Amino acid sequence: MQYNPNPILWGAGKDNMGGYQALILFIAAYRVSAVPKLPTNITNDVDAVTAVGSFIFKEPGDKPKYIECTDSTVKYGAANQGELEGQSFAQSGEFFRAGSEKEFAALARQLNNVPGYLILVDMEGNQIMVGQPGLPCHIKPDYEGGQKRADRRGYKFTFTSDAVVPVIYLGTPIDIEALLEP
Repeated sequence: MQYNPNPILWGAGKDNMGGYQALILFIAAYRVSAVPKLPTNITNDVDAVTAVGSFIFKEPGDKPKYIECTDSTVKYGAANQGELEGQSFAQSGEFFRAGSEKEFAALARQLNNVPGYLILVDMEGNQIMVGQPGLPCHIKPDYEGGQKRADRRGYKFTFTSDAVVPVIYLGTPIDIEALLEP
């Protein structure tokens, strides 16, 4: 991809709060027949990092798995990796779910060894996709039971994926409110 010579400016007084909302959406790769993709025809800077299309599930009624995370535990970053003229980004992060409920242990088992796609929501409400067709996200769950009675116990989920961009924004956001309806 060639660079665009247009200026990048910072708006005075613009908010720049870090972190992510306390939720994650997980979509198993084997459950979908189509996944949003980065475009090949780029007309402006934002197109280069905005996936177009929607997730299409193979089974009617399937939907993303909504996971409520412990507040301030969703973390994401994308380090540059590779050699000159072959560089890419290593998307990685983690999220935490406090508690030792059996449902959380079942979630750890369900996400272990299942490639897919994670959707994170930043503080501005942008939905970020980790993983893409051919380069899915892989999750490693861990359980920590604590040593002292004052220790927090729960499940930490770390995730990784390779990408040609540091952040992939969903051009067609998922209706998260609809996922919470019975």
